[in-house]
Amino acid sequence: MRRIPGICLTLILISACFSSCKESEEFDDHHNWKERNIAYINDLAAKCDNNLTETNASLNSIFRIASYRLDPKAEKEVTDFIYCQIISKGEGKESPLYTDSIRINYRLRLIPTDNYPNGQVLDQSYTTPDLEPEFNIPSSFVTSGLVDGVVTALQHMHIGDRWRICIPYTLGYGDSDVNKVPGYSTLIFDINLVEFARTGKKLSPK
Repeated sequence: MRRIPGICLTLILISACFSSCKESEEFDDHHNWKERNIAYINDLAAKCDNNLTETNASLNSIFRIASYRLDPKAEKEVTDFIYCQIISKGEGKESPLYTDSIRINYRLRLIPTDNYPNGQVLDQSYTTPDLEPEFNIPSSFVTSGLVDGVVTALQHMHIGDRWRICIPYTLGYGDSDVNKVPGYSTLIFDINLVEFARTGKKLSPK
């Protein structure tokens, strides 16, 4: 009779193991990752108002911008566009060029999953849950050094603008894993353009 508790404990551990494996399978964030990311972009494209641009879009409405690399007259696929929402508008009138230096606040996330309902954050300059410019220190880059989707957006943004940008994997990191980013990932960027400087000029001291 003394062996029964030991047998029961073994059964409990086996049961827990199977339960854990099942739960792990159910919450595999990257299961069917390519298909889910393509579906995410297709859903955005269906919601997108193709008549809107950054100049006439209202806050949070979805509009699209074709990759800067493409001929404006060429026929385009859904994945040739980035999908944008304006969170707030700044006072700037000009936009960065491909060769300009920029300073931005940003947050990079993946699409929502079971484990990350708001999307897993992979990189950010934010030091607060939401953007608070007085506390956050922006990061500096050269526009041309960023992924195509971000370069496309920046060339339409103005100083002070805050945009949310959804970038198909074709305009992001492609189909291969890059650091923490799995292949085929849609990139969701929150970007606040703080400053830019033309070629040959320097950004202001921080």
